[in-house]
Amino acid sequence: MSQKRRMRGFLALTTLLAAVLVLGSSAAWSAEKKVVLMWVGKAAMAKRVSTGFIWGMKELAPQVELVQYRDLDSMNSAEKIFNEAQTGSNGIIFLRSNGAEFLGKLASPPKVPCFVGGCNNPTELGAVTNLNAPEGMITGVTYFIPYPKRFEAIRSIFPNVKSVCLLVQKGHPSTPIEQAGTKAQCERFKITYNEVVAENVTQLVEGAKQQVNRVDLFIISTTALVLDNLSSIQGVANPAKKPIFSYAGDRAEKGATAEMAANDEKMGKMLAESVVEVVVKGIPISRVPVKLDTDPDIIINETVVKALNLTIPSEVLKRAKIVK
Repeated sequence: MSQKRRMRGFLALTTLLAAVLVLGSSAAWSAEKKVVLMWVGKAAMAKRVSTGFIWGMKELAPQVELVQYRDLDSMNSAEKIFNEAQTGSNGIIFLRSNGAEFLGKLASPPKVPCFVGGCNNPTELGAVTNLNAPEGMITGVTYFIPYPKRFEAIRSIFPNVKSVCLLVQKGHPSTPIEQAGTKAQCERFKITYNEVVAENVTQLVEGAKQQVNRVDLFIISTTALVLDNLSSIQGVANPAKKPIFSYAGDRAEKGATAEMAANDEKMGKMLAESVVEVVVKGIPISRVPVKLDTDPDIIINETVVKALNLTIPSEVLKRAKIVK
């Protein structure tokens, strides 16, 4: 064998060994990564987002260890876990609006990258200032849909609406956001704005009863009290033939007339993409925007529409998803 051929063989072997070493060290590096997923309180939305997130992580970075703390009983418990995770993990995913609000109120910036999800507008909750270029150690995803887009849907589905009633939970982080956004659009379109701000289901139902003959449409907010008591709201609205529009997902299938909402599982997968970009690939958070669902679903419950004797414009039906 000539010296030249031996040299080519040696170089090929060296290149192969180097590639193996690089791949091996890369896999080991990924395996060393650990992220913590957590949220406070019981929330179906958080569960759906976490489902999409777990799928996304298994697909994109299966080597990353995921530690979960679901349905925590208090923010005090969450704070303890959060502080431990700052030194024992490479990233923290804190779901729900109360999680984003917690991050926004930290006395000092977090020590590891943090991610929000299953929450309202993070800028309004204080977690970030710029959704497109987060300035600190926090990014993630949000179910927030701009209110002009929501009211385009409302006015296309219910073209004759002249008055609405927004149902919200007192003290919920999303309540002031949804009040302000809804009021602004009502003023814009000269729609009379009403609201019920409730601390418990009794106040919620009684407030709805007081409003039912004054309004053309009830709007369900993304606050937990309202979402968890849709059937009680239906008990007031349906006999009076008043439709219900939901800002949150998974309500049309449960009896709301219509909804426009981000797809929670899709948002979970988008959250996984952001975590991989920052934690695994090392991309600076300032280059990982807070992601929104730019193509939210409009879902209409055909059974409820018929029961209320409503006529939905044909152009809306063509682009909406229909459930029964």
